[in-house]
Amino acid sequence: MSTAKPLPPALARGPFTIGEARLLGLPSGRIKARDLHVPSRGIRIPAGQGHSLLARARPYTQLGAPDVVSFYSAALIHAFRMPGMSESRLPPSASLLHLTRIGSAAPRRKGVVGHRAALDPSEVVDREGVPVTSEARTLLDLAGAGHLTLEDLVVIADGLVCEHSRWLHARSAQLSLAELHDYVARQRCAAGLPLLRKALALVRVGVDSPPETRLRLLFGRSGLPPFEPDFVLIDEQGTPLWVDLGCPAYRLAVEYDGGHHLTPAQHQADALRAERTLSAGWRQLVLNNMDVRTGETGY
Repeated sequence: MSTAKPLPPALARGPFTIGEARLLGLPSGRIKARDLHVPSRGIRIPAGQGHSLLARARPYTQLGAPDVVSFYSAALIHAFRMPGMSESRLPPSASLLHLTRIGSAAPRRKGVVGHRAALDPSEVVDREGVPVTSEARTLLDLAGAGHLTLEDLVVIADGLVCEHSRWLHARSAQLSLAELHDYVARQRCAAGLPLLRKALALVRVGVDSPPETRLRLLFGRSGLPPFEPDFVLIDEQGTPLWVDLGCPAYRLAVEYDGGHHLTPAQHQADALRAERTLSAGWRQLVLNNMDVRTGETGY
C-alpha cells in the first residue's frame, strides 16, 4: 500500500474544510485518503492528532452559513465553572458541538446540536478566528436550556465576575458585574431571562471556587446573616488577611479547604492563617468538599 503524500503545512496542523484543501491544490484522491478522518460532510481531520475544541469547531464555522459556537460548547471555550459531565443535570448532548445559526434554519450535521437565534453583533466574540457567543449570551442560553439550576448559574456567574487585588494572587474578571447587569437589563422575552435575573441577584465579586459559592448560598438559605466573599481582616500586626467568607455579625471566618490543603506546606500555611484570624478577633470555621456535598442534610 502506498503512503499518502504529506499534507501542506496549513492543513496538517488541524481540521480543515474541503474548500480550503482545494484552494491549496490538494487532489481529490488525497482528500479521500485513509489518514484523514471525516467527522462531517465537507470536513477532514488529520488522523492521530489531538485538537482543542476551538480547532475542531473552526471548520464548521467556515462552510458558508453564519454559524456560531454556542451553548455548552461556548461554555467550555469560555472556561465556565460548569457542573461535571457525570452530574445528571447535564444532557448527553452537552458533549456534542453546539452551533447557533443566525437568521435561518438551525444547522443539521452529524455530531452537531443546532440552534437558531437572532444574535446581535455584540453577542459574538472572536476566539482564535472562531466565532463564539459572548460570555453573557452563553450564560443566557444556558439559563434557557432547562438543565442548570439557579445555584449552577450563580456558580458560573461568580466565576465570570471574580476579581481581586490580593498580593501575588491578583485576578481580573472575564466580565465585570456591571457589564453582566447591563446585558441582562437590555434583554427582552428570552427563555432563560427570569432564571438569570434571579441568579444575578445572588452573584458576588471575589469568589474563587464553586464550593465557596455553594457554601455562601447554603448559609443564605439557612437564614443566617450575610457571609461576604473575599472578606478582609486585619491581624494584630496590621496586615490584611483575606478569608473565603466572612460574617461580620458573628465575626466568623469560613475557609473552604480543597485537596491542595493536604500537603505539609499547606498545613503550615493553614495553621498560620488560623492564628492570624484569632489575632484579628475572629473565629475560624474550616469546611471541606464533604460539607459542600452534604449541604443542608448534614446540619
